[in-house]
Amino acid sequence: MERARREFVEAAEDFTGAGGLTDRAGKAVDALDEALQAEEKSPMSRVARGYARLIKGEYREALSMFDGALRAEPKMPEAHAGRGEALLGLGRPKRALAAFGRAVRLGPEMYVAHKERGEALLKAGRPKRALAAFNRAASLSPGEAGVHLRRGEALRTLGRPKRALAALDRAASLDASVWTVHLERGRSLLAMGRSGEALAALDRALSLEPSRPEVHTARGSVLLGAQRYGDALSSFDRAAGLGSLDAAAQMGRAAALAGKGRIDEALAALDAAERLEPGEKRIGMMRDAFSATGRAGRAGGRRTGGR
Repeated sequence: MERARREFVEAAEDFTGAGGLTDRAGKAVDALDEALQAEEKSPMSRVARGYARLIKGEYREALSMFDGALRAEPKMPEAHAGRGEALLGLGRPKRALAAFGRAVRLGPEMYVAHKERGEALLKAGRPKRALAAFNRAASLSPGEAGVHLRRGEALRTLGRPKRALAALDRAASLDASVWTVHLERGRSLLAMGRSGEALAALDRALSLEPSRPEVHTARGSVLLGAQRYGDALSSFDRAAGLGSLDAAAQMGRAAALAGKGRIDEALAALDAAERLEPGEKRIGMMRDAFSATGRAGRAGGRRTGGR
């Protein structure tokens, strides 16, 4: 059992650092799950199995494990925190927040409960309250890179890129192998107008995790700002090719295509963006601007042809 637990801890570190479940981590999670099944079905055993399921993305199974633990021990903060994670994975943010709230009340010194509650608040569009939760988590576990990463993300969302960068630099000093740290550093540096450093940070993120569409989208935004339309288009195309469902990737493609004078293709990219995010006002504004550019170009062509 102890060997399985050690391998499970290493699996969790693999999962956090790589942004996905590696083969080694998957085997370790399976080993722990098998070892725990052989134990008495204690609440803590169910919680451990629930977290193993979370790491594998099996949210319904994880929720069942945490619910089983809570039937036996209703005041176990670890089970409430795990339940919140499972509910988030199932797309139920309101119920997740309630679960994290119970975890924090029952285990006020449990840093991970504050961190997870902050993540749920951030996803719910409440960055100010999320920052307070992350600050509390950081005070309880100042050496945890993930807490400083989330603090940086919340600060950037609140329009405080300089303070965000300080938090992200702290995260990088604790663990430079986490690709999301470099992604968030790139976004914060871009917000500060430091495009060269932003590009370097995003390239670092891609060296760690080359198949993340959000990194390619962010990189395209930097290149777009530098009017490097061809390079920007390549980045946005890469994001789309990796299955990005972010309207920003298609909006970026549209802007890069318009920069290269390919207006019809730019308008088609905006149509794709609108399918992903109906009602986004910027799409309509971009469409009006590109349509006007296209009309002006066609009018100029007719005048030139008539001479």
